[in-house]
This record gives sequence, structure tokens and C-alpha cells, in this order.
Amino acid sequence: MNSLRHFALGEPFPASPHAVISCLPTMADVCGYEEHDPRVMDVMKSGYPRFVVHEFVQQLIGFYADRESLAGRYARLVSGRRAANDMLEWLGEGFVKLEVDESVYLIHCDASDEQRSHDVRKFVQHTGCGISSRQAEDLLILHGLREKRFAEESFAGNALSEVEAKLAKQIGCRQSDVLVCASGMNAFYASFRAIQEFQQSRKRTAWVQLGWLYLDSGKILAQYLSEGESLECIYDVFDVDAVLARIHELGDSLAAVVVECPSNPLIQVCELRRIATAVREQGGAMLVDPTIASVYNTDVLASTDILTTSLTKYAAIEGDVMIGALAVNPDSPFYGDLVLRTSSFHVPPYARDLARLAYEMELAPAIIEKMNANAAKLCAYLRQHKAVKKIYCAGCSEHFEEVSRQDVPAGAVISIELEGDIGKFYDSVRLMKGPSFGTCYTLLCPFMYLAHYDLVTSEDGRAFLKSVGIDPELIRISVGGEPYEQIEAVFAEALDSNSGDC
Repeated sequence: MNSLRHFALGEPFPASPHAVISCLPTMADVCGYEEHDPRVMDVMKSGYPRFVVHEFVQQLIGFYADRESLAGRYARLVSGRRAANDMLEWLGEGFVKLEVDESVYLIHCDASDEQRSHDVRKFVQHTGCGISSRQAEDLLILHGLREKRFAEESFAGNALSEVEAKLAKQIGCRQSDVLVCASGMNAFYASFRAIQEFQQSRKRTAWVQLGWLYLDSGKILAQYLSEGESLECIYDVFDVDAVLARIHELGDSLAAVVVECPSNPLIQVCELRRIATAVREQGGAMLVDPTIASVYNTDVLASTDILTTSLTKYAAIEGDVMIGALAVNPDSPFYGDLVLRTSSFHVPPYARDLARLAYEMELAPAIIEKMNANAAKLCAYLRQHKAVKKIYCAGCSEHFEEVSRQDVPAGAVISIELEGDIGKFYDSVRLMKGPSFGTCYTLLCPFMYLAHYDLVTSEDGRAFLKSVGIDPELIRISVGGEPYEQIEAVFAEALDSNSGDC
């Protein structure tokens, strides 16, 4: 693969209709994407699937809408009866559920009602319950709208068992403790709902978010709590004394502490064991997401009740499968309750997505080892470059050794603050640019612009980001497995052209 090059606007990588990343090559394109500029959106036939409705899915929605005479209705496709019912229960009146194929539901509302259309779109985005591009492709073929599948390598045996077994070995649990989900966000949502339902039965209502969380994880905590439940955000993960004091203050009201370990995008690691011990003493639950460095590089299960992770990163090493997983800690005092509840809230992955993932997981360990090595070298290079103001990486993070599986802290993600102009650097660097990380090819994104455009484009938002230690111009790099010298040359070229602004 020729991955160290300029990509056109909307160009997917890899060259597959199922690629989860399409390029946003300039900052103007990033802003156009966030502002829904037709110049950008008309070119984006695919993108990160929870944010961009794939062209296969769009075509299928159009087919069902025509078949069912739903002109003037806004519609989205949802996988499974439970997810569809859950969606309608949350959204309230004004929405209709229609089973259009086996276990495939069209949720629709009046297209002129902008708020209801927005609510449908956001529910699918936050909870990861939409159908995948491979499932849409197969349904289009079934209905005579496409001729054949995209040809790709896949695992020929029992893919679910293969994936579960590999994950169990990697995480350090039994195969029966692993639950593979349709997306990483669906794994997080199922984990959240399982803990929420269990702790509500114990009249525990206080939730704590520790550190910065990925956009949709934070949205789930902020928007899907019930009346009487509360959310408190503690952004300083390193002030462990303050964190422990607050956990003890909450006492019997504590429902759960939710943390990314390491965090995205600052790759921060809290003193996870101390915090988990305190939470357990108070009868709360720990929900931990190690996605930014992956279960290949971290070992956090002992400090969790539920571990949740996106497998689109690292495991699906090519960046062409939307999928996730959770694991319930068998030593959790809540094990039986959480196992039953997670299975009722999760959306199972589509068979072809599983088969593709199982194939890629055979390749992943060797490629991740190369990515880790490249990232360590690139950290050393970036640290000494005058155009780089600050760097965040596994090797730079306090407490990383506490969760690292390796002799040295490892992971493929680096975040940097620049001395010069973000636009000049971003536009010039010869790489794939878009959301996601943990791919076998090097990938770059202006993280806060893509995840929190509302914050970076307002004075109050920028002030808030500054207050929690996040530079709005932060660049997140996912280091791939290409020859290291070539990766460094790409960054040297872009950074050196930016050095004149320093």
C-alpha cells in the first residue's frame, strides 16, 4: 500500500468500499465537513460510519422508503429488535419502527421535523446500533440492487469463536466473558446500560467521569442518565488524592467511575489500581476503556468491572471493519448481574464483519509490534524538533507502566502541540487524514476540530479546553507500520516547512 502520499478529498483508504476513513486533506476541508458544506459532503461517499451514512446504507434506506411509500420521512436503519425498541423508548412519540428485513428495522419520522431527525441521527451515532456497510451490501444484492460483493480476504471458520478466543487470551479472561458488539460505541453503551440498570436496582445514582472521554462516550453519560441520576466530571486524572476523597464522599450513592486508560487524546494514565480499590470499597463499579493503546498493549481488566474497547482500532488493522467488544471481569462482585445485562443491551456484529476481523486479527500482533516501535522512534524525533511545542505519548505518560503489557510503555498514538500554524502543517503533510487510529498505515487528524468543533470555534469553548489542559490545535498521530525512515521523512518535510513560523 502506498500510504505515505497526498490523498484526495473523500478518498477512502484502504481502497475498499468498507474503509472507515475517508480523507479530509486540508483544514478547509475539515471545517467544511463539520459545517456540512456541500463542496465537502457531496464528495464524502463514505467516512467514519457512525458519522457519515455509507452510500450502501443510503441506497438501502432509499429502497425501503420507496417500497414502503415513505416520501417525506427521515429514516435510519437499526440492527435488531432490542436496539429498535430501546431507540423508540428513548426518543418518545413521533417515531415509527418498521421491520424491513429480518432483524433490520427502519426508524422513521417526519423529515420536516428537524429536532426529531436530529435525535434519530444522534441516537444511532452515540449508541452504535446502525447496520454495517457489509450488511447493507448483502441486502442490496438480495434485492437486486447490486450484483456482487466486494472481494476481500476473510476467515473461513467460526469467526465469532475465533475472535472471542483471541480477545480472551489478549485481555486475560475466559472466552465466555467476552461479548463482541457491532461497534466500539455499542460496546460502551451496552456496558453503561448494564451498570446503570444494576446500580439503579441498588438505588445508586452518582456517576463520575474521570478525565477526558471520547465525544460519544461523554455524550452517553451526559444524555442517557435517568431522572435522579447525576454526573460529575473530574478532569485532573493525576490528582489522585482529590479523586479518592470524592469517591469516599459519594459513599453509598456511587454508581460508577468511567475512565479511558490511557485517555484520548492526551494519553494520560491515572493511578488505576488505587482508584479501582476505592471504588470497590464504596460498592461502585469501574468502567474502563483502554482503546487508545488497545488491549494488545495494556492490561487493565483487574481494575475494572467491565472493560470496553473498539476493535476498529488495532485489531481491525486495515481500518475497514466497524466493530467492538466488552469483557466482564470474572472477579467482579457484580459479575452475574453484569453478564446478564450486557448481553441484553448489545448489538451483535454482522457475520461478514466478524469474518473480516478474524482474518485481520491473525496479522495484527506482528504489525502492532512494528507500529509500537515506529511510534517510540517518532516520539524521540518529534521531541527534539523546534516546530513541536509539546508531545503526549505512551513513553511520556505518568503511570503508564502500571497498565503496560510491554517492558516499556507501548502504543501507536502520539499527540502533539505545534509552535507554528496548524493549517500550514496539516495541509502539507503527505498522509491519510481523518478520524480513527490504530491502523497499519500512518494516520493524522486535528482531533479537537473533528470531535469538538463547537468548542474550538467559540471563545467560551476554547477557554474551557484550556482549563482542562487541552490545546484546541492539538494534532493526533496514529503511527503505522511503514518503514520508519519513510515516516520520519514525511514529518520532517511538513515540520521543517512550518519551522519558519516558530
